[in-house]
Amino acid sequence: MATEPDTDPKPEPKLTPCPDCAVRPGRLHLHGCDVARCADTGLQRLGCGHGGIRCNTVWTGLWPGDAECFEYGFLIKPGPDASPDLEPLPDINRLYMECDWDPAQQRMVRRTL
Repeated sequence: MATEPDTDPKPEPKLTPCPDCAVRPGRLHLHGCDVARCADTGLQRLGCGHGGIRCNTVWTGLWPGDAECFEYGFLIKPGPDASPDLEPLPDINRLYMECDWDPAQQRMVRRTL
């Protein structure tokens, strides 16, 4: 399915505690959290090999990459038979195709051409 930036008003994401380590938004993930990203690479922290707290990231209240998808309009509508009342979903695949992790900003940023 091709995705294009959504021109409809973007839904406001709901901030929640981390679904794995249960920290509240604005707090560092706990050791062993499956959702935590590596601060250096942006990939899953459990597999980064850095160890310790140097690569720990803060839980924002959203799944990693969701905020950037909402910001950049990388949203997909659920399948063709889905109810029109369903909210668009973040297109994480497109995010990783068109963006790179910026360690200084701790977020995915659009590639410059």
